[in-house]
Amino acid sequence: MARLVKTQVEMEGRYEERWTLVEEDVTPEYADGEELAVVGHPHTRVSAAARVTGGARFISDIDLPGMVHAAVLRSPHANARVASLDRAAAAALPGVRAVIGPGDVPERDGRPVLTDAPAYAGGAVAAVAADTPDQAERALEALAPGWEPLAFVVDLDEGLARQEFTEDPEETSRGDVDAALAGAAAVIEAEYRTPTQIQTPLEPHCAVAAWDAGGLTVWSSTQGIFAARDELARAFGLEPDDVRVVCEYMGGGFGGKQGCGPEGYMAAELARRAGRPVRLVYTRRDEHTTAGYRAPTVQTYRIGADADGKLVGVEGSAVIGVGVHGWVFPVLNPAEALYECAHVRSMVLPVKLNLGFSNAFRAPGVMEGTFGFEQALDELAEELGIDPLEIRLRNPAAIEQASGKPYTSKHLEACQRRVAELAGWKERDALRSDGRVRRGMGLASQIWWGGGGPPAHATVRLGKTARPTLVCGFQDIGTGTMTASAVVVAEALGVPVGHVRVQAGDTARSGYGPTSGGSMTLASVAPAVRTAAHDVRTQLLDLAADMFEIAASDLVLADGHVSSRDGTLRHEITEITSKLGNSSLVGHGSRGPNPDGMRVNTFGCQAAQIAVDTLTGAVTVEKVWAVHDVGRIVNPMGAMSQVTGGVLQAVGFALSEERVVDPTTGTVVNAGLEDYKVPTIADTPEIVCEFVDSPDPHLALGIKGLGEPPIIPTAAAIGNAFAHATGVRVRQAPFTPRRVLEALAG
Repeated sequence: MARLVKTQVEMEGRYEERWTLVEEDVTPEYADGEELAVVGHPHTRVSAAARVTGGARFISDIDLPGMVHAAVLRSPHANARVASLDRAAAAALPGVRAVIGPGDVPERDGRPVLTDAPAYAGGAVAAVAADTPDQAERALEALAPGWEPLAFVVDLDEGLARQEFTEDPEETSRGDVDAALAGAAAVIEAEYRTPTQIQTPLEPHCAVAAWDAGGLTVWSSTQGIFAARDELARAFGLEPDDVRVVCEYMGGGFGGKQGCGPEGYMAAELARRAGRPVRLVYTRRDEHTTAGYRAPTVQTYRIGADADGKLVGVEGSAVIGVGVHGWVFPVLNPAEALYECAHVRSMVLPVKLNLGFSNAFRAPGVMEGTFGFEQALDELAEELGIDPLEIRLRNPAAIEQASGKPYTSKHLEACQRRVAELAGWKERDALRSDGRVRRGMGLASQIWWGGGGPPAHATVRLGKTARPTLVCGFQDIGTGTMTASAVVVAEALGVPVGHVRVQAGDTARSGYGPTSGGSMTLASVAPAVRTAAHDVRTQLLDLAADMFEIAASDLVLADGHVSSRDGTLRHEITEITSKLGNSSLVGHGSRGPNPDGMRVNTFGCQAAQIAVDTLTGAVTVEKVWAVHDVGRIVNPMGAMSQVTGGVLQAVGFALSEERVVDPTTGTVVNAGLEDYKVPTIADTPEIVCEFVDSPDPHLALGIKGLGEPPIIPTAAAIGNAFAHATGVRVRQAPFTPRRVLEALAG
């Protein structure tokens, strides 16, 4: 029976009360220590063949009959007004089907999509749709905009000095920090700076929009098909059921494609005016200048401890370069939550800059904050003469300190000790030398959220071939959610994973699924999938019981067979399902709420070994050891892939990725893959990955999220390894050769 429940839902550390519809769930949990046949074993992606053979159709591949092509006029100035715009000249050109400008597109989040006052270089002013891309580009030229450049601020320190904020700075505190630090045995003060990092998905932001009598269909490269559907419905005055959003495959998002971006709004409006489907794909420069970014920060810490290394006071401030708008990222969460400390004060200052808008990028805020705080903790350990691992072990937090609520599960100490064992932490000083190449090892810990929650719904159908179909409303953004969900179905129905067909990424054919963000997707979806599959399992065993005149409770499903528990009966599942004819067994499932009064968090620890060439300034990450506590591991192969990707993105953050802005023009000068240096497979270190693999006893299926945790501690571990190798602390990422040589020169 379905019921409405009020529950608290978390997304990247932000909590809200929400009513949600859930169905009564009688699905039994896996028993403690139960040997599972499919779950917990490695499996290749169910979409692997489609991806490697070209069968997977990404949004940028969509080609509809009569489709026309869009192009966007963007401001070349960091701040300007549009004095003139010749729409008539553009509309008169051959092949041009529609021209739109300021005021023609519904607002997005209360802000204009097209504006005559673009506040950053790359701000969208107008858009056109034409029969060919070349015709669209000529139409942009014909618009012949007249610009009135205005003053701008693109430097974070200058923005802070001007007190230009996107919202009021916020201070939080507990205890008496000043008194605690005054009585500390040791206090360190340190400032850390982190860069603007671009998500850089291989598939840029893109959308194809088409209108028909039934409403609006948008193929969108999005991490949230239902969020995008609801956005578009509100914007264009439609009912949600009159909007269909499709994203079966996407070429990366990393947090920057949640919901429907401006590209979807522009494509939809152009398609409405043109009477044709419209395709809009961002250029690589667009992706770097106007699609969002990880916000730069300046973090300042004062941390004190007693003589035994117990933290007594933590004070932190974070200046965040939000841009023209963006949410205030939880940069200081590691300082507030990772270790036990009764006296903590934090101040967050979101600075407004003429540099586009910031948005989520894999572990937004927390990765940057960990880079600063975990290195500051190493500096404190050095001041006290305590091993960096030991100071972490001496300060465990048993509860979430801000709320006083207990964690549903926590195995951070196990992660720390196992990483130290794998890396040979006790012998790390043997790496050091005074030659040209210096080696060192550092570590850092991780905290994140990732408990998932409702709403999430799933349907499983089983027909005569005994090859189940799972229909679910999520979108697999490359994280392996389709495969993990197929694993859950296969476990319940006793069939090979390859026999499970997964249909996802289409709002028209499925019940609601969550946005893929905040490490919440699988933790939200898998329990609903398991419930739906268990529903079908129950029906199938009831049919088998009737056929073979045996109690359903005496039957099991495994290896494609239905068998009696005593082994006297064994038949292929198809002996039952073949009699269904054109009928199907259908099961439904939904995700229930997480337990009240508790906090769901993930934890982990990583160590990094690096080599520093003191002649060239080049830093090489040679090896990373990663151990994470993320509950039950459904597919170890997919989980290890997530860790590898997170580590590699963090290597880019630590060593090479940094958006560069010309201070005289306020424009980005490395807006392309030639000059913005993302790491490649050649930069990938050896990665040793393990999981605590202890199912969370308070969560359905015991699953917690894994999307963000792997990226969080890597850069801090690299920074600590650099200090161990050289005796010098570089407090600004990335560690470019220039910064390294300047630091070594003293």
